[in-house]
Amino acid sequence: MQNPLPDNPAHLRQLCAALQLGSPLSAPAPVKGGFHHRMWMLDTSGGQYAIKQLAAELDPGDPSTVAHFDRTEAVAGEFQRRGIPAVVARKRGDHYLQTIEDAAYLVYPWVQARALHRSEIDDRHVAQVAELFAAMHRASIDIPGLAGEEYAVLSADRLNVLVQFARSRNCRRSRELEQDLDWFLQLVQRHGEAVEFLSAHTLASHGDLDHKNILWTAAGEPLIIDWESAHRLNPTHEIVLEALDWSGITLDFNEARFMHMLSVYLEAGGRGAPEEVEAALHCVQGDWLNWLMYNVGRSIDMDDTRQRRIGSEQLDLALATLKRLKRLVPRLLARLA
Repeated sequence: MQNPLPDNPAHLRQLCAALQLGSPLSAPAPVKGGFHHRMWMLDTSGGQYAIKQLAAELDPGDPSTVAHFDRTEAVAGEFQRRGIPAVVARKRGDHYLQTIEDAAYLVYPWVQARALHRSEIDDRHVAQVAELFAAMHRASIDIPGLAGEEYAVLSADRLNVLVQFARSRNCRRSRELEQDLDWFLQLVQRHGEAVEFLSAHTLASHGDLDHKNILWTAAGEPLIIDWESAHRLNPTHEIVLEALDWSGITLDFNEARFMHMLSVYLEAGGRGAPEEVEAALHCVQGDWLNWLMYNVGRSIDMDDTRQRRIGSEQLDLALATLKRLKRLVPRLLARLA
């Protein structure tokens, strides 16, 4: 079983020596906010550092794991060289990921900045984020071996099976799912067409640039963190997806903010012809339909009450978001025409 870094002084000594961090002045302190991995703050004679200890289920002995994190940090490093404010892990030789026995670590400079709560985000922030997206997409960097987008498109047959399964297990929203089946089938068809269209143009980007993955300094400057989802993707899909998220698509959607973010992105040189934006919106709807159907299964899990509760909550969220998008998409497309 993998020990937390503070309980493993031998690993700490090796990290400090390998990356020339200086001598530890105290034990690593836990940092709140890590969703999947554990984060620590370390004070040394050489400075302050943030250490990401990868989740135990990731095998540091697997070459594909090492290659993935090395490539995604290389994306951050290349963007940093192009003037993008990326926070990049320290590197030893050819590797960003430091593997020691059964554990793996990424070590970053500590930054005096914080993520904003959604209620703190205003148009000034989304404009800066839009400009960052445009700058990353214009750079069109190339990192050999970087993964591409893995689109998942439901088949009509699979969708029918899932809706019937929901009814057979007395899913509390099964009647509503059956009533909306024809609409869902339209979304599936549009999703497939959109994926084919968007896949023709991809480039390297962050892949998960929501409000949790940008830290803001006291002076209001953004810093981009958590690059592990970086991959090749369609830029218009990314900006549309994130503009919806930054504008509160799952909560209280701010249409003016969405339009502002997209407008700033285009003015800054981003790519987004009307037919690309339309395809991106269809792709977003398809992604939400996938999430809805995945959570149909979770909501009727016979063995795990926690998964059943989470699935039920996410089913409600996905269905509400899809219906919100159903109302919004025609209006957004009309405004962008």
